[in-house]
Amino acid sequence: MPFMKYPELVRLDKRPEILSVKSVVATEKIHGTNFRVHFPAGITSVDEIVFGGRNEELGPQGAGFYGGRPAAFFRSQSDLLDRMLATFASYGFGEVTVFGEAFGSGVQRGVRYVSDDRVIFRAFDIAVGESFVTYELFTTLCDAMDLPRVPEIWRGEPSLAAFDALLEKPSVEGERNGVVDPKNVAEGVVIRANPLLRDVFGQWLIIKHKAESFSEVGKRDDRAPRADQSAADAFAARFVLPGRIENALGRLRDAGTLVVDDMQDMQNLVPAMFTDLHKECRPEWDAVLAAGIAEKTLRGVVTKAIGTTYRRMLLARANGQ
Repeated sequence: MPFMKYPELVRLDKRPEILSVKSVVATEKIHGTNFRVHFPAGITSVDEIVFGGRNEELGPQGAGFYGGRPAAFFRSQSDLLDRMLATFASYGFGEVTVFGEAFGSGVQRGVRYVSDDRVIFRAFDIAVGESFVTYELFTTLCDAMDLPRVPEIWRGEPSLAAFDALLEKPSVEGERNGVVDPKNVAEGVVIRANPLLRDVFGQWLIIKHKAESFSEVGKRDDRAPRADQSAADAFAARFVLPGRIENALGRLRDAGTLVVDDMQDMQNLVPAMFTDLHKECRPEWDAVLAAGIAEKTLRGVVTKAIGTTYRRMLLARANGQ
């Protein structure tokens, strides 16, 4: 039976209702890959536990997903799996899915979390059936199971100023693992209403808020495009950023697509970027078309911007920047 996927995280401008709740909790956004650990209803043995990526169902061994290394984090710790199984049983839970981030060597670039070649896991949520537990119960369960969770950064009344103040800080997770470097900036934070609520469309009030170097969206400019800049150029300048490209490359790696860190990647990167842009920036994309830009023209401008941006990223990497 398929098990629950975690909701897609969106930016604040896509879920502004979170600013209207009384309290939120912010945790570090780990720059890794979404990973799920599923305990089917009626489970009696840890051998029945199955794993998944964000979209992939990987089976009991998690084979083929980053070389099976995220699953090995658990399979190599039978005592941890035993504690998890026993804890969920003690609460009388049926089907349970633990959501978290797998990260470390070979998963993503940009933030160092470990000083060796490990891939590790940190939990960020738990669902019983299709219902998330409260944040307080989540922390209680993780601590009882001795299951590491993502660092909690802040709690309080939501505001844009409060959210911005959480950015551009060294990774707490990295520091916990012995990587102490003021330049090792965290990707950002994940902010959720506490208690967790939905908006009027039924979407969970959970957002991502990213540091500038990981941003997927440039600063908004409401002025008309320059005389030498079409609406298509303005769209590409705002949305084709290194942070979005890095995320697209991460999703390719998640799916087992070879990423060679060369312009050869463009054949897979371009379609992955268009999928992402259509998912996250569809209103802005449609606004460009409504301004009279042909879709073929817009796609051509965006493709050129992807190539230019990726080339710069590769050159910066080659120069150790």
